[in-house]
This record gives sequence, C-alpha cells and structure tokens, in this order.
Amino acid sequence: MNAVIRIGGGAALIGGLLRFCAAFVPYAPNSPWLEAFYAVIDANLLVGLIGIFMAWCDRARGWGLAGFVIALIGQGSIIGPDATQFGIDFYVVGSLILLAGLTLMSIDMMRAEVMWPVAALWLVAVGMAGASPIAGETAIFAAGAAFGAAFFYAGAIMLARPSAGIQDPATSIAD
Repeated sequence: MNAVIRIGGGAALIGGLLRFCAAFVPYAPNSPWLEAFYAVIDANLLVGLIGIFMAWCDRARGWGLAGFVIALIGQGSIIGPDATQFGIDFYVVGSLILLAGLTLMSIDMMRAEVMWPVAALWLVAVGMAGASPIAGETAIFAAGAAFGAAFFYAGAIMLARPSAGIQDPATSIAD
C-alpha cells in the first residue's frame, strides 16, 4: 500500500502545485494548451485523491468513504475538454459533485484527526466556491488556490511519510 500512497502523494503534489498556479491563469475558452494543462492537473488530482484516501482509509467511516466515491466521480467527470450538452455545463456539475464529496471526506478526516490542514483547506475551497455568486472572481481565485494548496500539502505529507495520514495531525510533517 505504501507504493500506492507514494504514487498518489506525488500526483497530489504535482496536481496541487499546478492547480494552485492555474488559479493565476485567466480562463480562455477553446484554448487547446489550456485544456491540455487542465487535463494534466485533473488526472494528477484523480490519482492524488486515491492516494490521499488510501493514506487514511483504515480510520475512515461511512461518510468518508461515501465522500471519497462522490469526489472520485466528480473529479473523473471533469477530466478532458469542458463540455456542454443538453444545456448542462458538465464542468460545473462535476465540480459541484467533487466539492460535495470533498466536504464529506473533510468532515470525516477531521473526525478521525488525520490530515486536518488538508481537510480545512478543502472546506475553505468549498466555502469560497459557495461565495462566488456574491464575491465573484475573487472567491473563485481563492477557492482554486485553497483547493490546489490542499492537494499539494497532502502530497508533501504522503511523500515525507506514507503513513503520516493515520498519525497525529500535529506531527504529520514535523518529525
């Protein structure tokens, strides 16, 4: 299992760093290089999400597992070019599903006292995404930055010590 956690940690670190950087890149529809950049990010985040869950799955309960499955579905649905079919923006729908899953995972991670800074950053991202209809682009920027930072931080923890996810959150990186 350590190999899966390490691979997931590397993917989370890369995907999180790239997602954090992407928060500073203005969106341009129908841009091939930008769609490819997002696909690389999303694929890394998908693998990272699997590794993150594997790092603490021994302590997860029903909400955590349900959140993980929901988050996987959401993350998987946004990989690739943004699509609008039947008047539905599948990127927006997939993002909402992903954020709902991460909310459930975060609650269970905090309950289990594992990777609580990651869970807190995901909840900040969810809150900022929810505030975006009122706060606009600033909230979207903050949500993307917090989202990427959470994955980056999780990846750093998992690469430093693959078993860190199941230990005391205060010592996850320190020792």
